[in-house]
Amino acid sequence: MIKIQDVRNAIQSKLNELTGEWKPFVQASNYFTQKAIWFPFVMFEPSEMSSVYEDTANNYRNFVFQIVIVQEMNQISRGEAMDILLNCFEQMIDAFDKDWTLWWVVQMVDATNGEFGEIDMEKWPCLYLSSNLNCRVLVPITE
Repeated sequence: MIKIQDVRNAIQSKLNELTGEWKPFVQASNYFTQKAIWFPFVMFEPSEMSSVYEDTANNYRNFVFQIVIVQEMNQISRGEAMDILLNCFEQMIDAFDKDWTLWWVVQMVDATNGEFGEIDMEKWPCLYLSSNLNCRVLVPITE
């Protein structure tokens, strides 16, 4: 049976594919942090869980993860920071769209609603883009 930790690990693996040289992210963290190696970085945590009756043998569980991409704007302009955020978001969403089952860990993954904002991280002004990733898992209840 798939557990929320399995889904969390699958998301971490997908984001790790997007880190490194010539990739969109410097770092991917599976918890929210104020400590970044450098920018842009991405972090995520579970934010909601629900279970919906499917039939007498299965339920659907929906695990929602909040994903936050952060880019500093101390050494670059706000416009450049926004361009970087949008590029990172597009590459991340493309990766989830191409692997919408996270290597068969979930039945479906999709990104929903996003929000932009400003934060200070270690006294650095930063832009962030926060979005939700819905992960739907079919769970057998008769085992």
